[in-house]
Amino acid sequence: MNARPRDCAGFTLLELLIAIALFALLGLGTYRMLEAVLQSDEAVRAQELQLRELSRAVWAFERDLQQVIGRPIRDGFGDERNAFIGQLGGEDGAPVLELTRAGWRNPTGLRRANLQRVRWRLAGDNLERVYWVVLDRDLDSEPRVQRVLDNVQGLQLRYLDEEAVWHEEWPPFDFGRGSPQDAAERLPVGLELSIEHVRYGRITRVLRLPDAAEQATQQALPGAEGVPEPFEGELPQ
Repeated sequence: MNARPRDCAGFTLLELLIAIALFALLGLGTYRMLEAVLQSDEAVRAQELQLRELSRAVWAFERDLQQVIGRPIRDGFGDERNAFIGQLGGEDGAPVLELTRAGWRNPTGLRRANLQRVRWRLAGDNLERVYWVVLDRDLDSEPRVQRVLDNVQGLQLRYLDEEAVWHEEWPPFDFGRGSPQDAAERLPVGLELSIEHVRYGRITRVLRLPDAAEQATQQALPGAEGVPEPFEGELPQ
């Protein structure tokens, strides 16, 4: 006698719909988690990039200050300009710093000095470093502009003299009492840099400038520290 065949068991349409809905919800949740991870990673990368740019900008500013020397220059009209000038003549009264620094590397052996004239300024929300290829300029001497840091809301500079007095500009008026040569070569002993950044707020650094002996060593041994020139090789903006 033949055995009675058993009924084949299967999923009903309702069960299939429930399974599909569960898989869809699981896939949507996985996608949301992946999207959140990617967005978090992107935010971390953006913050890391801005922090790296900020550190690089402060480092470049410090390198210029650490290699400053008391060497006046002549502008395109033949007038002498002090070795170190700090003025409130930028945009919206922002400070402008101009100085002569040593240690300008010359790996390709160009016919130029190892000294460099540098100007730091705030243009809009960009901190810029301007430099000239020659020290004593002609009327056709064009500066080269390097955009160092974005998202800068404010810039403040103060200069410390030998009597531990802070000044908003350099040289201060009392330096005019000495000889013109002394005033042209006079350097502050310290500088306070304050940057107002969109993300990081106010960043303040107090820097000591080199004394006469350190300046002589820098001028005699350019590039001895082996530190790369800040932003060397970048095209003018």
